This record gives sequence, C-alpha cells and structure tokens, in this order.
Amino acid sequence: MRLQLDTVRYRTSRLREDLQAADRQARLSHQLTLLGQFTAGFMHEFNNPLAIVTGRLEVLLDERKDDAELCVDLTQMLKETRYMGNIARTLLQALRRERGAEIFEASAPQKALQEAVAAFAYPAKSLGVELVEELGEAPRVDVPEHVVGEVVRALLSNALDALKERANARVWIRLEPYRTAGARVVVRIEDNGPGVPESIREHLFEPFISQSTGRERLGLGLFLVASLLDMYEGRIRYEARDEGGACFVIELPPARFTRGQPYHWFAGGTTD
Repeated sequence: MRLQLDTVRYRTSRLREDLQAADRQARLSHQLTLLGQFTAGFMHEFNNPLAIVTGRLEVLLDERKDDAELCVDLTQMLKETRYMGNIARTLLQALRRERGAEIFEASAPQKALQEAVAAFAYPAKSLGVELVEELGEAPRVDVPEHVVGEVVRALLSNALDALKERANARVWIRLEPYRTAGARVVVRIEDNGPGVPESIREHLFEPFISQSTGRERLGLGLFLVASLLDMYEGRIRYEARDEGGACFVIELPPARFTRGQPYHWFAGGTTD
C-alpha cells in the first residue's frame, strides 16, 4: 500500500510539473503572438516616416552634391536609414518565423564586423571601453550583410552595458581564420565583464527572461539574435571565458563557390 501511495505521489508530482510546463509554453506562445501582431503594426507606422526620411536624404544628396563635407554626413545618414529599413523587415520575418522568397547576395563577414565596430566606436570611447578587432581571412557567408551586422551590433550593445564603470574594460571582435573546407565561419564577441549568471544560461536565448539589472536584463535582444540566425541556418551559443567575462560564438554558413573566393576553401587543401 505504501509503495502504491508513493507511486501515485510521484506520478501526481510529474503530472503537475508537466502541466506547469505546458502552461508556461502556452503563455509564451500567446505573448509571442501578441508581440508579432504589435510588431507588424509598429513596423508599418515606422516604415512610413523612415521612407520619407530616406527619400529626403537622397534629394539632399543631389541638391548639395557640391558640398563634399555635408555629402559625407548625408551619405552616412542615408546608409543608416536604409539599414534600419532592412533590419525592420528582417526582424518582422524573424518574429513570424518566416523567411519567404528573400533574395540576397552572399556577404563578407569582415565588412559587416568593421561597420558594426565603427558604429559603436564613439559609445565605446565615451564609456572607456576598448574595442579590439581581430579579423582573420574567411569566405563570404550565406547570410545578408545587414543580418550579420544586426547580430554583432546587438551583442556589442549588450557588452557595453555590462562593462559600464569597469576598469580596463575591453571587447574583442574576432573572426576566426578559415582553415577547413565546408566548415562554418566563426565569429566571437568576447568581453571581460561580469559574464552571464549560471542561473539564466540555459534560457539565454529565450524571450522575456528579464529579472534584474546588469547581465540578467536580457529581454528580447538575444532571442531576436538567435531567431535571425536560425532563419539563415546560423547558430549562436554562449561560452564563459576562463579569464572572466562572456563570449558569444556565432556560426555562419559559408557561401559555396562564390566568385572571387579561393577554390581551396571549398574543395579542401591549401594554396601553399
């Protein structure tokens, strides 16, 4: 009789846990549905004024083409507004878990990384954070350039938040040299901050896990990063650094047989 009671208690406990897990999943699905609906409406309202700004910048560039200094600034502003439009469309696809019939060119990861670092140069300097670029040679990747850029920008933003008011703060942006034919292109964004608490590492790329300040205040950022990469068969994972701090490892699929890339990257062997 006691054994039967223990069995019933155990099964009841497991059933309660399963029901709680199902309830959490249902609430999460509902939240994501609402978020997708809200984002669709927001993106529509967002893209209208953005299109106006983009158009006006194009006109100003033509009107003020004789002012070289102004054109440099206008060109940069136009580039950023176009980037905002691209990433807005892609984020909406990520939230809806759809890629559609998107057509894009393979992108150079070096360029995307350099532009992301350039965008954060001033904020990093104002916080006393050193950005260290270590970019090896790698092939183009089968991911749009603006997606690679957005992923890296999101990680850089998180790193700068974690490094506020820390002495000798540093962020490394690493593109690993490509040595194995057919392997994924690997990018590492590392910092010497506090790292991610063990209590949330298992759920790091899930939405709505914000709990407190610092590295635990993650919200939707990493979820969107993981969702964007998943759309293009990319991956992201977290690693703790032996020296302290955080390391996010991004794996990107190489674009095979892209014109201008060394054939040995895809066929094996080296050029030596």
